[in-house]
Amino acid sequence: MLKLRSYQQRVIDLALSHIDNYPDSAPTIVVPTGGGKSLISAALATHYAKVGNVLIVTFRKELVAQTAEEMPHHLNVSVFSAGIGRKETKGPIIVAGIQSVRKHWHKLPRIHTLIIDEIHWGNAAYKEFIDNVRKHSPAMRVMGMTASPFDGRGVHLHMLREPITTGVCAEVSMGELLRDGFLCNVVSYQAPTRLDVSGVGIDSKTGDYKQNELQAAVDTEDQNQKVAADILRIFAERKSVLVFASGVEHAQHLAALLPSSKVIVGTTPKVERDTIVEQFRAGKIRWLVAVDTLLVGFNAPRADGLALCRPTKSPLIYVQAIGRVMRTHPTKADALLCDFVGAVEEHGPVDEVVGHPPRVGGGDAPTKFCEACFHICLVGVRKCPNCGQEFPPPVPGERVYDPRTGQIVISGVIIGDDGSRTYPVERVEYRTAVTRAGDNALVADYYAPNRPNPVASSYFNLWHRKQSVVSKDAATWLRRLTLPGGVPTNVNEALMRANFGALKVPSTVTVQPGSAYPVRFGPAKPT
Repeated sequence: MLKLRSYQQRVIDLALSHIDNYPDSAPTIVVPTGGGKSLISAALATHYAKVGNVLIVTFRKELVAQTAEEMPHHLNVSVFSAGIGRKETKGPIIVAGIQSVRKHWHKLPRIHTLIIDEIHWGNAAYKEFIDNVRKHSPAMRVMGMTASPFDGRGVHLHMLREPITTGVCAEVSMGELLRDGFLCNVVSYQAPTRLDVSGVGIDSKTGDYKQNELQAAVDTEDQNQKVAADILRIFAERKSVLVFASGVEHAQHLAALLPSSKVIVGTTPKVERDTIVEQFRAGKIRWLVAVDTLLVGFNAPRADGLALCRPTKSPLIYVQAIGRVMRTHPTKADALLCDFVGAVEEHGPVDEVVGHPPRVGGGDAPTKFCEACFHICLVGVRKCPNCGQEFPPPVPGERVYDPRTGQIVISGVIIGDDGSRTYPVERVEYRTAVTRAGDNALVADYYAPNRPNPVASSYFNLWHRKQSVVSKDAATWLRRLTLPGGVPTNVNEALMRANFGALKVPSTVTVQPGSAYPVRFGPAKPT
């Protein structure tokens, strides 16, 4: 019997309901790295194995092995992976590597459900494989699992030119897992040394830096010496540090400057790679230098430090890199990120990185899509011309800072199923205002940790011209009182009392997308 956490059961229930209600959909489930996607896949596979064969496909042998291990033993799960040395095709559940199974689709039994792990790495090979399997399994349902529902450029997976998925059916936010202790926090330190990539070109195919130019720009003896010295000093109290480099030679040069470090690159022999990974997981290696090969399928809960020496324009790589150190472990209270490339400044808090529609090139007008009907509209319109849905007003950009380092890596926002965002409240500041109708009001501005701008604002309209509004807000004032006293007689009295702590401070505040007005508050913080 699989033991599921409450959020895992929630997304499974949402996914099953979606599959039943939308027979032509190919939905995606979004769960942060460390949230147990393999266990969720196992639970879904166990459910659908009662009615037909289930195939789970991923692209790394480590993920194949991890997923197979999560399955109930009584199901006799088959594994099809050349890297593991098994090529089994008996049902009811088959876990396979895409590179191993894509040319052997004709050996598979009739498939009822296909679950694609790490679907953000899906490409033409996946699309071809799905089309081939459907030749003998035309009714097969397809589901995706990912921590980041966008591609390397940040485009929503369901809005790609040839999408595999039709959209997100269930999502767990990173903030929820942090709040409940299922992920560890990441604290940031802004590195003294900053790798300059201002002269590096952008690859038109990937949208990221051109690899040859990137490595030439950052892999210099002087910079490597400075970066290595910073790493040794900043991570002096950390025990398992992962260093992401910009290329093979860059990784080797950095490793040469870090005592007893190990290197993993794409050409590292399988046996050597497996040995290094196991030693790092066991805490026997302090410094592990790698390139993009460890962005996926690398599970090392002990890792308590990340030196980011790999500049990237890709939000996908940014999210995946930081996710490597967010798993919990008894030996660590948090993970330390040292950013040598300005990634945090460029991409923002990792739990607020979201995808976007494809950008139109060739001089075409910029567009956006309506979340109500998915109609593509000109970016400047305020209302969808197809369904009439009003777009939220543009939110002014804000830079968020950690008071110690100038950066914030995780904001702690919890995204609800309705798209609402719940922010932790650090403090409330009060001010007076005059409404458009000319009435005085007391305004409460709610601030989340490390943010210079309020995340929400609410009004006490105690002197409004409509008595119904006054009565409603007076009742709210009385409910929130912590000190004796009734409703203030004027706005200056209200401001003075609020600043002296007369009102409760909520632990959280929830707002709808595009709105600054709270829809609900969390319980009051202890005084």
